[in-house]
Amino acid sequence: MESFKLMCTPFLVFQKIIKLMEIIEVFELSQTSKRMFGCIKYSRRRIQPIYVFKREKGRTIRVVEKNDVNSEFAIHLTLENMEIDVLRQLRVEDTIFDVCDKNEKCLSCYLPNESKEEEVDSQLMHLFNYLSDLFNNKTVNVWLQPSQIATSYFLFSNLKFESCQFIKFIAKSDILSNDDVSQILEILKPTIGITLKCHIEEDFGPRNILNLPRLYIVKARWLTFDDLLNMKCETAFFKYHSFTEEDVKKFINHWMAGSNPKLMHLRLMGFKLEPNWEHILEGIEYGVWDEKEKKKRPRNFKDHYIYRTEEIDCKNGLDFEKKSDGMIGTVMHQSDWIDFFVWHDTQL
Repeated sequence: MESFKLMCTPFLVFQKIIKLMEIIEVFELSQTSKRMFGCIKYSRRRIQPIYVFKREKGRTIRVVEKNDVNSEFAIHLTLENMEIDVLRQLRVEDTIFDVCDKNEKCLSCYLPNESKEEEVDSQLMHLFNYLSDLFNNKTVNVWLQPSQIATSYFLFSNLKFESCQFIKFIAKSDILSNDDVSQILEILKPTIGITLKCHIEEDFGPRNILNLPRLYIVKARWLTFDDLLNMKCETAFFKYHSFTEEDVKKFINHWMAGSNPKLMHLRLMGFKLEPNWEHILEGIEYGVWDEKEKKKRPRNFKDHYIYRTEEIDCKNGLDFEKKSDGMIGTVMHQSDWIDFFVWHDTQL
């Protein structure tokens, strides 16, 4: 453990982070300089939540400065020495970091193949705790393979974070179970959103995730129409679901009557053909967007993600107004999905 403390605290490594984050242009740092650690720690660099990715054959930790996607810096811990182009190496005690990016934004640390999973997680845990302290940021976002949940209790129980904003489950073949989700939600308690980009077991049922502001679910056939009406999401993207145009019609009518007051953007993928809007909006007064009346709502809708903002052109959307509060709703079809936007004050 002591050798790893040396590995994750030397300023030969974090000199690269400092250069990347533009704290200083040129500086020589000592491996043991507490004074320099303090200078960096209290420089008040504004960074995004620290990203932690645990997969079967490695771990990744990433730091990105706010409002500057080009400031990304990543460290990879892996058990396999893959064939990659190494520009140069940094050696600290028995640990070697391979610099593999021309802009020195990526360091790779190759661990012994016989390393136990808890040993690798221990290194990732210490690295996260060091970075979160260095940059005064105790917020984490987690990407995780379902197969890694059962052995992740040690890691996530020892991360010194104050809040987890976002969890993303991603895998091609792993199956996510109810118990897995319940366990990881209990430990991390995400505050903003969750992505399920993996297979899920039959009768998937943790409905409490529908209370989160953001949802992205790829295998969404388990969702019912009542789930749509009862969810408290602000943004929800669903793919491979069972919803039809008739469901879209009923949902819009429920929204007009006051349901889903927090909703900003619902995206239902899987509609390759242009929907029958006359049927869907039957009984609702609607019209096309007019540049002259843009005061009612702007042309572009802004989707705010964790690390970026996307603007969606809604020029071709159909607008309608909720009589109870004057809120504007817009439906639009593009590619193979239906979008339903709600124009809250934040969009104006």
